[in-house]
Amino acid sequence: MVKRSSRYKDLLGFLIGFGILILLNIIGAQLYFRWDLTSENRYSLSEPTKQLLRNLDDQVYVTVYLEGNFPASFKRLRNETKEMLDEFQSYSDGLVEFDFINPSEHPDMKERDRVYRNLYEKGLRPTDLEIKDEDGISKKIVWPGAIITYREREAAVQLLKSQFGAAPEVVLNQSIESLEYELASSIKRLTDPDVKKIAFIEGHGELNKYESADAMRALRELHTVERVVLNGNLGSLAERSFIDSNRARVVNKYDLAIIASPDSAFSDKDKFIIDQFLMYGGKIIWMIDPVLASMDSLRKQNTSLAVPRSLNLEDQLFHYGVRFNNDLVQDLRAAPIPIVSGQYGNQVRTQLFPWLYFPLLVSKNNHPINKNIDVVRAQFCSSIDMVGSDALKKTVVLSSSDKTKLVKAPTRVSLNMLSFEPPVEQFKKKDVPIGVLVEGEFTSIFAHRMARRMYESGEINYKEKGRKSMQLFIADGDLIKNRYNQETNEYYALGMDKYTQQVYGNKEFFLNAVNYMLDESGLILSNTKSFKLRLLNSTMIDQNRFMIQLLNTALPIGLILVFGIVFHFIRRRIYTIK
Repeated sequence: MVKRSSRYKDLLGFLIGFGILILLNIIGAQLYFRWDLTSENRYSLSEPTKQLLRNLDDQVYVTVYLEGNFPASFKRLRNETKEMLDEFQSYSDGLVEFDFINPSEHPDMKERDRVYRNLYEKGLRPTDLEIKDEDGISKKIVWPGAIITYREREAAVQLLKSQFGAAPEVVLNQSIESLEYELASSIKRLTDPDVKKIAFIEGHGELNKYESADAMRALRELHTVERVVLNGNLGSLAERSFIDSNRARVVNKYDLAIIASPDSAFSDKDKFIIDQFLMYGGKIIWMIDPVLASMDSLRKQNTSLAVPRSLNLEDQLFHYGVRFNNDLVQDLRAAPIPIVSGQYGNQVRTQLFPWLYFPLLVSKNNHPINKNIDVVRAQFCSSIDMVGSDALKKTVVLSSSDKTKLVKAPTRVSLNMLSFEPPVEQFKKKDVPIGVLVEGEFTSIFAHRMARRMYESGEINYKEKGRKSMQLFIADGDLIKNRYNQETNEYYALGMDKYTQQVYGNKEFFLNAVNYMLDESGLILSNTKSFKLRLLNSTMIDQNRFMIQLLNTALPIGLILVFGIVFHFIRRRIYTIK
């Protein structure tokens, strides 16, 4: 009788537990929630990303080329990418689908080469990986990237970042930090119909369409880009429609204006047009060389004179919160250039030397514009001072290293300086601002400078205090200049070094800046995530290897055995019939 009662209780308990399990599954299918217990909210998506995924109206396919026999670091990147895409899939209600593929799995070499060429043409870049095995060290080509497809459009995403001089662990960590932004921004680029308009200003010797070809090509993937000559025309950047005979309604034609490397002075009319474009909410990127210096003249004569350049913009930029100084930045952290060092037989022998006038720029501010990008190469750049009202928010987004020297112009620049070791004790300055972002409500430089009749002119419709806007000031006019071959009519990738083939972060910095200034959704703020790098103590591991292996293998088995024995005795004690 006791045994039968015990069986009924066990059966009832099983049915109740089974029913609770089914009920929890039904509730779980209706309600979705996750807990992120990490201190950095590593697995929590930002609100703009969630909003983007919820608003998807069609399927998005993500093909990730991170499958295969990888070392632990690449497996970690693969796992983090999968977990991030799991989150994307959940918040998109299944509209984001993904797959992991090994592009090297085909045994036929010709077929593998075809796949590699296809990935390269789509925009992915390979990485050479050294793998240690029983036979020694072997090299392997990996493609740490993804192709995102939406309807008939595609976008390539490079998942593994590059960072000049950084340890592999740091590079990997930065790549993981940027995963959400890289994936979300690419999806937005494919799915968002909102197209911004960008104007490249011309008429003052700015970079021509060939010298800025790669920057324009990259911008045209998402925006409408046009080249605009001001020439004193009030309608060049804005449209004016008359409400009545005395008043005009002004609307900017463009969302962003880019002024890249002008070499001649701006007229007061052109300055007024730019000023009013800003007052009516337009954003501006200024890339200016306050000092004239050129490698072309140096190559021909070995020595040249760097002199200040007057663009008639000094008062206007000062009014907006910055001052471009008439100096040149020398930095011990610099990009190399080739110099003839001798002759070997009939061949000229060259060597690469760091050219102090080509500093490699970074910023210690973890701003969305510069976070997790490679160093930016500058050419004959100058320093910037932040001046004026504290009402404007000023952020340094590009700066020199902690071993910097400023040379006042005019000054003589000579390649002969490469023959000597630079006097390190003279490089006392550090973190010199080269790029500054200014945000806030600007006031017009023409306030109280024009006749009253011009203020009240319905044709001009002058605005003295502007809407909230932003401007980016960079003291290097050639920051987005790409190499161009006139003979073959070909241009090269922005940021690619002609001599070392290294790709610097110029393009990524520039695109981040444009996206930050034009992105009203705030999606780029997801690029501010920071994950702590918790590295193991390799010395301690080597010294206690056996004990660590024992704790990770024998201890769990021992705990299970102890639990089983204790549980066995408890059951015998409870169910033994006395």
